[in-house]
Amino acid sequence: MQNKLIDRIAHQKKIPIIGKGTQIDINKKFERLIKENYRIVEITLRSEDALEAALDLKEKNPNISIGLGSIKSLSELEKVSKLGFEFYVSPGINSKMMEYAKTNTINYIPGVSTPSEIMTAIESNYNLLKFFHAEQNGGFKTIKFFNEIFINVKFIPTGGINNDNYNDYIKAENVIAVGSTSF
Repeated sequence: MQNKLIDRIAHQKKIPIIGKGTQIDINKKFERLIKENYRIVEITLRSEDALEAALDLKEKNPNISIGLGSIKSLSELEKVSKLGFEFYVSPGINSKMMEYAKTNTINYIPGVSTPSEIMTAIESNYNLLKFFHAEQNGGFKTIKFFNEIFINVKFIPTGGINNDNYNDYIKAENVIAVGSTSF
């Protein structure tokens, strides 16, 4: 993972995630986020139009860091990583995907929710992880617990994060940013 990207993510603190929707919906939300001065945005591949919308937005907005989320398989990562997005995110962890990303120097953030999954990531030299689904997996208390054991791992909690609870997460030493569809 490029240190410059990690620094920019840590600086922005809130990573808006554009989830489901038509291309028009995705474009409208993206435009609103840019007006609100966000410079890093994740677009999840959870709708039929998401990839096409993301490609169009990437081309029209070269100064915005756009990542693709909800990457669920090695074949999917192989396909989309050739499209030149800034980063790629998975809801879970997959050793083959981590190895592919390392071998091909791809900014990849695997998702974890348990100590065993974190240990799998550490074994593959990943120390920036998505904590997903944060609220369904113990929320802020779990993040604090992880900090006691995994002192060199940083997290981007997503799932259930909103404008009412994101500040709790951001205060944690091991959280560099939070992601949400609510921003």
